Amino acid sequence: MYMNICLKAITLAVCLLLLAGCWNSKELDDLGIVVAVGIDKTEDDQFLLVTQVINPSEIATDAPTTRPPVSIYESTGDSIFEAFRNMTEKSPRKMYLSQLRVLVIGNRLAEEGILPSLDIFYRDHEFRTAFFVTIAKDTGVKDLLKVLTPYEKIPANKLMHSMESVQRSLGSSKGIVIDELIAQILSKGQNPVLPGLLIEGDAEIGTAIENIEKIDAPTQLRVDHLAVMREDRVIGWLTPDESKGLNYITGDMESTTVSYPCDSEGLVSVEVLRTDSSSKAKIEDGTPSISIELELEGNVGELNCPIDLTKAESIETINGDVEKKVKQKMEAAIKAAQEDFGSDIFGFGSLIQRKNPDYWKTVEKDWNSQFKELKVEIQVKAQIRRKGNSTQPITIEE
Repeated sequence: MYMNICLKAITLAVCLLLLAGCWNSKELDDLGIVVAVGIDKTEDDQFLLVTQVINPSEIATDAPTTRPPVSIYESTGDSIFEAFRNMTEKSPRKMYLSQLRVLVIGNRLAEEGILPSLDIFYRDHEFRTAFFVTIAKDTGVKDLLKVLTPYEKIPANKLMHSMESVQRSLGSSKGIVIDELIAQILSKGQNPVLPGLLIEGDAEIGTAIENIEKIDAPTQLRVDHLAVMREDRVIGWLTPDESKGLNYITGDMESTTVSYPCDSEGLVSVEVLRTDSSSKAKIEDGTPSISIELELEGNVGELNCPIDLTKAESIETINGDVEKKVKQKMEAAIKAAQEDFGSDIFGFGSLIQRKNPDYWKTVEKDWNSQFKELKVEIQVKAQIRRKGNSTQPITIEE
């Protein structure tokens, strides 16, 4: 009997301890929720850290106020970790990093090399790895993160959603998370690309509440095309068409448009709905080559040409024209990577490594130079599925 009472008492005590709460719990009122971080190097070679922190009272209400929905904090340090600690001198709350949406890297750091700076964002348990890594193009990280955005109260959410939308519907850019970025930097057979962010309009005006009180905000944030990297350094930028060509090759094109003029007059626009890309490596007589096959399906989105879509030959003509235009974009991306940058951003080296590991060992250390001479063959097959509600332009419909 006595033993049963003691056992129950011990069990009750253990339960009370377990119900006492988490040992590392934090009060929300003590935290500053960080949604965007910008990092760069200063002129005196210190790390610059900029955080975009939510103002909870402004997000919780729908009533208009004169206070911004986010605040910006800035600090410097000999390391990014030290800069985070130095930020406590300015911020009244501890930085909470699990809700990070976007990491923006400045130009100076991007040209110097970003891999050492990514360590804290990958190592620290407070960071989730689902945030996008981007480059601030032609602007400072602080100026970019200070711009207030219409429609989306939190600028970081606007940037995240814009990158997702561009990748999903246009294909001229794509998001990359930190796990994927680090893996590509450390890979000998592929160099990464990063999406660019830029400011359209006056950066100073973008920091004022008036910027989001107008129907057409004078200063806006935009997702630009892709930055080309060699190892962990940014060395240049692809054009929009080259960026689309890259996504076609790597299989990251979800949807886009292909527009071209007719032989006589007018324009055809095709909505690309699905793509399937496959790349294969081949080594003959000690010479590597790559073959790419791309299949795509689409609909006629707009037609202003005298074309009768009831005829099978008209559909075949559009298929052929789309194949030609898409192939040109893919060839432009390869030409830019080989001739302008000497950077394998497609992962062709990884294909060769898997195909013939022994051959790869002979070219691995000099692959960027070898890549410039790599022969690439492209085949594109397009298929129009739907023509829409009209088989001819409405200007000549009876």
